[in-house]
Amino acid sequence: MREIKFRFWNKTLRRMSAAYGLGLIWEHLCEEWDVFDWKDVEKLQYTGLTDKDDAEIYEWDIVEVHRGMDGQEDIWRITIEDIRNLPRELSGSNLISRTVIGNVYENPELKE
Repeated sequence: MREIKFRFWNKTLRRMSAAYGLGLIWEHLCEEWDVFDWKDVEKLQYTGLTDKDDAEIYEWDIVEVHRGMDGQEDIWRITIEDIRNLPRELSGSNLISRTVIGNVYENPELKE
């Protein structure tokens, strides 16, 4: 079963938080960012997947996916928009590797 945890993008401070489980969110975010308004925060949920370097993959991450079959290799750049509908390119028998290369907030230039 996938661990349920989140990280947060603060629109005002333009900073990403660390990842927190459900029980620690409020305590750690208040400590990390002082006081903030929830309307200024984007919630990004953990997908349950990691990349080749064991980096956790969250919603709105940009992931480079290498897939191969019959000696051919394809490279995909995928933005994870909703964990309820993960792109099937992220897994499968012909997956070679996946690497988090950024996210849409800190690296908008990488978006497809």
